[in-house]
Amino acid sequence: MDAASSIWMDRRALSVMGTAQALPGEPLTTSELAEKIHARFGIDLSRRALAIGRRLNIRQRHVARDFAACGEGTRPGDGNADLAARAVQAALTQAGLRSSDLAYLIGHTVTPAEPVPSNISRVAHLLGYHGPVAEFRQACTGFVNAALFAAGLCAVGEGRPVAVVGSETGSVFFDPSRAAEDLSQLVNFVQMGDGAGAIIFTGEQGHTRTPRLSHLYHGRLPADLAPGLQMRAGGSLAPRPSGSVVEFDHAPAQVREHGGALFHGALGALREHGVDWAALSHVLPHQANGRMDQLLAPHLPAGKRVIVHADRVGNTGSAAIWLALAEARRHLLAAGNRVVVLGAESTNYSFGGFVYEHA
Repeated sequence: MDAASSIWMDRRALSVMGTAQALPGEPLTTSELAEKIHARFGIDLSRRALAIGRRLNIRQRHVARDFAACGEGTRPGDGNADLAARAVQAALTQAGLRSSDLAYLIGHTVTPAEPVPSNISRVAHLLGYHGPVAEFRQACTGFVNAALFAAGLCAVGEGRPVAVVGSETGSVFFDPSRAAEDLSQLVNFVQMGDGAGAIIFTGEQGHTRTPRLSHLYHGRLPADLAPGLQMRAGGSLAPRPSGSVVEFDHAPAQVREHGGALFHGALGALREHGVDWAALSHVLPHQANGRMDQLLAPHLPAGKRVIVHADRVGNTGSAAIWLALAEARRHLLAAGNRVVVLGAESTNYSFGGFVYEHA
């Protein structure tokens, strides 16, 4: 199977009824976060953390923990499911809907509150929602798989809405004591943020002018590459490995090496879709860092504005695209603007996205 034929494409359109975000606590600058670590644990990360922050152009992020201990969970009220439920509820309110109006609730995250039951079942409980749920354990391209499944549900759902929410609370897997000895953990410390973003879909409304999402696509690089981000401990291969630390194993150099190929794969899929770049006003890439506009500019047609959100919230993984889209809808986009989404994920080198038309 060649690369083009292995890309899944869906030409159906979805109406967007509402979007929203939920972020834990007040934003912390890199300097404030490093000072907190120094004051609590006597570990001075400031010089190196600030240098990495400048290189990534990530000035601040929200975190769901207090850093009262090197190893701790989320603070009360800011757990993964709490954030996801707040985002869904805010999106429902924007849409003028209640949770009981939903036909389906879909979540995607790699940092659930617990392995079983599913994180989304906890979200449903918090929302008082009693309908069917589904969950993807997928990081930065979980959004497009969730949207593809939502498109299928909406096609047979008799007009009832479907909610999708991406959420991450990965800060709890960062041990400050490890950052002094492991550069990849220091990159995680500076780069990543916590949060949740939600979107409410229905089937396309042909009789009314509503924001809509179309031209969904999803694929993977053909090469057999080692993951650029993984968590080795805690799964059934190594449930209680001796001496291991439950943390994200980040290979920044490998991600940099192959990241460009992911975006080229996305651009190729859009060409296959027949997307007219002349009609697009904005590009929304995966929010890996705060310099995505500079990194993508040489590969894009002139005059396309790149939406950058990571400089203010960090890389929020599963939540990143929905968070950035929700903010853009509130503060940036005008009626008729068309946004192309270029999602990318280094855990399994996948790409995907869609075209969003604002109304």
